[in-house]
Amino acid sequence: SETLSITKAVVSTQSTGEQEQRMANKKVEEDEVQSILVKQAEERLKKQQVEKHSELEADKRSALLVKEEEDEFQRYADAVIDLAKQRGRPVGPLIKAKNAGAGGGSGPIFEGKSNLRPSYQANDAYGNQLPRFATGAAKKINESSDTSKRLGFVW
Repeated sequence: SETLSITKAVVSTQSTGEQEQRMANKKVEEDEVQSILVKQAEERLKKQQVEKHSELEADKRSALLVKEEEDEFQRYADAVIDLAKQRGRPVGPLIKAKNAGAGGGSGPIFEGKSNLRPSYQANDAYGNQLPRFATGAAKKINESSDTSKRLGFVW
């Protein structure tokens, strides 16, 4: 029985050593995986920063080109208006067309959107004009509901 207990003690010592070795190997593998994941995250972040920087640079170049085109158009429009005045032609429509901002509308100028001047004031969060048309479903909803009662209008 003494030899049996000594054998069990030796076996348990070996299995504890094997367990510690396995745990150490597992820890090393986990550390390697963690370092790989950290490197991938850093690479992804660098790539996003480079893309963002290039987008900002492209936006700056685009804004500069739009400004140059606008300046050239203003010089041309001034020359056309002067010529029309000399010839006694009406200049009202020319002056309206000369107003700053693309789009030809009478709405406010969106500074961050290449000086777009929408034809009406409805726009989304990015300054894009919303469509003028209404779908059949929207017309049906508007016709079927009496919003004046809901909003408290008296006429």
